[in-house]
Amino acid sequence: MVDTAINKYCPRSGKAVVPDSLTEYKGLTVGFCNPGCRDDFAQNVSDRPNDTNYFDVLIKENNL
Repeated sequence: MVDTAINKYCPRSGKAVVPDSLTEYKGLTVGFCNPGCRDDFAQNVSDRPNDTNYFDVLIKENNL
């Protein structure tokens, strides 16, 4: 997995992204503030529209 996320801050807490919290979303590496936050996102992505909207906006803004 790539060690650089497209986001600098966790969409859920606003804290800085840490390397051990990275995951893939729509083929890009995204990050969270801790592994538990990442795991919650991965398990409940359909229940977390604010998280997915955050990443979708970043993808669009950066033409990724």
